Amino acid sequence: MILVNLLLPEESLGEPRAQVVQIMCGNQLPHNATICLQNFVETMENLSAQVPNLGFGKAVGGAGLDTDHGLVQCYGDLSLPECVLCIAQARIVIPHCYPFNSGKVYLDGCFLRIIIFFKSILDKVTRQSVSFAFHVSARQAVVQAVSAAPNNNGFARSQVPVSRTNESAYVLADCWRTLSASSCRACLQKHSASILGCLPWSEGRALNTGCFLRYSDTNFLNPIPINGS
Repeated sequence: MILVNLLLPEESLGEPRAQVVQIMCGNQLPHNATICLQNFVETMENLSAQVPNLGFGKAVGGAGLDTDHGLVQCYGDLSLPECVLCIAQARIVIPHCYPFNSGKVYLDGCFLRIIIFFKSILDKVTRQSVSFAFHVSARQAVVQAVSAAPNNNGFARSQVPVSRTNESAYVLADCWRTLSASSCRACLQKHSASILGCLPWSEGRALNTGCFLRYSDTNFLNPIPINGS
């Protein structure tokens, strides 16, 4: 146990949130399975090399009909060491889509996409029903996060207290870094109404091509780093 503690990064203040939320695979076989696998390995190595310094990565492998495109990104409240752990878990999961030629994995702290995958999902987490006061706070928190994210490198977090209680509504909004500010705004605005359709449940996620939204009555957000940690 002592050895494990010594190996943990000192600046890691939160959790990597590496729980798998959704895995989605394509239904088409690749043009050449052998070349596809080789390109996949190359692309994943390229993506993983970018994550420790950026918390983000994009890569293209192969050529012609066998070209694959990869994208990984951690949500903005993860530190770089936490991001590395989250993406490592995503790398374990994404091969479940093989031999199909596309896949997307969403974890609580990051996502990984290979090739092109056209799908959006709305995840209703039916933990418990919440009060009308929480409805009001959740809507306000979503509006705040959606408004702030496009001008904050595509990331925002929001906390709004629930009237006459000790509770709060917590929201995280995150756009792919490949999106411009205007595209980020359009994506979040489009799907903010969808995620609020999860009410009256106490948690909801909107996992979309281009952006991500989550609200909860539980504080799932990692601590804000202090003094550069």
